[in-house]
Amino acid sequence: MVDYFTVLGVKRNASDQEIKEAYRRLAKQYHPDSNPGDADAARKMQEINEAKAILFDPVRREEHRVELSLRENISTSHIEELRRDPRFRTTSTYRPPKSRMPRSKWDKIWRKYFIGIVATVTVAAIGTIIYEIASKPKGTGDPIKDIISRYHQNDRLLVEDSLAAVPDTLTFPDDSAPKLRRMGDILFSLGEYRSAAKYYEMYLRKAPANDTVIGNLSYAYFKRGRYAQTLEMLSHEMHGDSNLVVAYYNIGELFLREAKPFDARDAFLASIRVADSMSLQGRHPPDAAQRARNELKHLQ
Repeated sequence: MVDYFTVLGVKRNASDQEIKEAYRRLAKQYHPDSNPGDADAARKMQEINEAKAILFDPVRREEHRVELSLRENISTSHIEELRRDPRFRTTSTYRPPKSRMPRSKWDKIWRKYFIGIVATVTVAAIGTIIYEIASKPKGTGDPIKDIISRYHQNDRLLVEDSLAAVPDTLTFPDDSAPKLRRMGDILFSLGEYRSAAKYYEMYLRKAPANDTVIGNLSYAYFKRGRYAQTLEMLSHEMHGDSNLVVAYYNIGELFLREAKPFDARDAFLASIRVADSMSLQGRHPPDAAQRARNELKHLQ
């Protein structure tokens, strides 16, 4: 660091007048006009002008004097040691904490109400989920039995209601099997599924089981909401695995139309299961099995 007092040749406690006189004397001695082409004189004149800029200003002169005193009191080795100290390598800025507006009494009360409502809704949702899991019937591994178990109680209530209902105005004569089937087919085509089901039931008491009649009767049961009875009829009375694959697939489609995707999934699984059993035996399953697989992919 340059000692500008030494440059002008004055003491550090020199007055303004002494500093100015020293400057004029040195400026006259080293001025470029008096020393043309002298590089040392030009460099000396530059230092004199720098000293003038510092020492002619009382504030900057005092700062320069204090800085020189500190430099003299602290050794060079001490300064280097301080520079290496990690505590002095970075600086921190004090940031006062942000002021928080005091909350009113009503804010605190509404916050408690909000937390209470959220907690109540959360507990109710968790309780509902637990109840659904606990009350859900356990699967038996057989999708058809699972559907039947879900709707067996409902079918029993439907049968009891039909027994207590007002008798139909139609009469059901004890005709021959062909006539009973013909009447059942007519009523089935007209959408009179309840009456058609009774004619088909009477027909099955007199004639061997017919897959067409079984299919129509199961459909009539389904349209009346007797889903368990529908599947029991198919699984117990339907002849031939190919017919069963198609029947289960059709039931799955009916469940889809009724917006019952879980039951439709089980019906498609049953169709695929029968088709896989046919493939293991070297028999070719009907195309309904592949359609059941495609529908099952959409449901998963």
